[in-house]
Amino acid sequence: MNIIYNIVMALCFLFSIYFGITGLFAFKKRKRKYTSNKMHKFAILIPCRNEEFVIADLIKSIKNLDYPKDLYTCYTIPNNCTDNTKEIAEKENSKIIEIKEKISTKGEALKYAFGYLKEQDYDAYVIFDADNIVDKNFLKAMNDTLNEGYLVAQGFRDSKNPSDNYLTGSYTMFYYLQNIFYNEARMVLKRSAAINGTGFCVKKEIIDQYGFDTKTITEDSEFTGLCVLNNIRIAFAKEAITYDEHPTEFKVSWRQRKRWSSGSFDCLKNYGTSLFKNFWKTGSFSSFDCLLYYLAPLIQVISFVLPLLLGICILFRGIINLSSLYFFLICYILNIFLNIFTIKLLKKKIKDHYKGIFGFPIFILTWIPINTICLFKRTKKWEPIKHTKKGYTENILN
Repeated sequence: MNIIYNIVMALCFLFSIYFGITGLFAFKKRKRKYTSNKMHKFAILIPCRNEEFVIADLIKSIKNLDYPKDLYTCYTIPNNCTDNTKEIAEKENSKIIEIKEKISTKGEALKYAFGYLKEQDYDAYVIFDADNIVDKNFLKAMNDTLNEGYLVAQGFRDSKNPSDNYLTGSYTMFYYLQNIFYNEARMVLKRSAAINGTGFCVKKEIIDQYGFDTKTITEDSEFTGLCVLNNIRIAFAKEAITYDEHPTEFKVSWRQRKRWSSGSFDCLKNYGTSLFKNFWKTGSFSSFDCLLYYLAPLIQVISFVLPLLLGICILFRGIINLSSLYFFLICYILNIFLNIFTIKLLKKKIKDHYKGIFGFPIFILTWIPINTICLFKRTKKWEPIKHTKKGYTENILN
């Protein structure tokens, strides 16, 4: 058992080292080369379900974008709503896409909207969640990214409520770390960034050619894999900032993360082999990155459960071994220093993020039972997250 343990833990360690080394490339300045100076025309899509508390703030921030008003249109896509989301969106002068068929996921809502707008003369689509607020320079930044020749781009995902509690602070840290050490690093390495659910842009020609026929309940993660398999590099537009509302209740967070974990396992099942073959045949490190991205929940389960089983066996033999405890303690301290460094790097205030700085390692630990459960029993139903944070637009954008 010691031999098996050492081999598996060595592989898990190499997994961490790989992301650690590639993450360092985030500090290398990348050069931007523009192939065009076109002002693109955007269709902004907001799929939503029962979002009457927050939809107005998002649309107001969209109307405030520093971009020619005749070059973008806001579309709200209410689906299965039982509240006043549609009426509020109409009052804010958003166009409405009425879904006239039964759907159950955000991916299906987007697929319907893409079909509805197929004959329109837009250059690109931008997708937001209803709880978002958008920085006024978002479309400018996305337009610049498209003019670099990219066809798909993910923006910088920031937070509306980082200081509410340790959960919202931890979500915020999660996306900060992904923004910098995964997405920005991939831009420097000339690989593909990852789409993380909201604040992303895709050229209309990509949807027209490949469609948007996602099958899992994590359409963002799945679309990342589909882009990689079709050799479409996803850019990271760090100046295109979206502010997101994170759950404040653990049970809501648990449900949301179970959906994310289930989707990752389904993506691994559906695309893991294809990604490995593509890497093996073509040397595509974007495929390799995406495969490891899908493997992350499984690696986390293995790297925790195996030491736990070994520890139980050692205890039954009457031996006290504190090495694993020391290892986790060291990891916790190192993570706190990394979090502080990240906050400083982004020129944020520590006092607004201390709950996430110290709570993030605990947040990651609570993901272990989620990933373990989803390894054997996946969530199949997409459930909306209720958002209630009103009036954040002026506070964040001013």
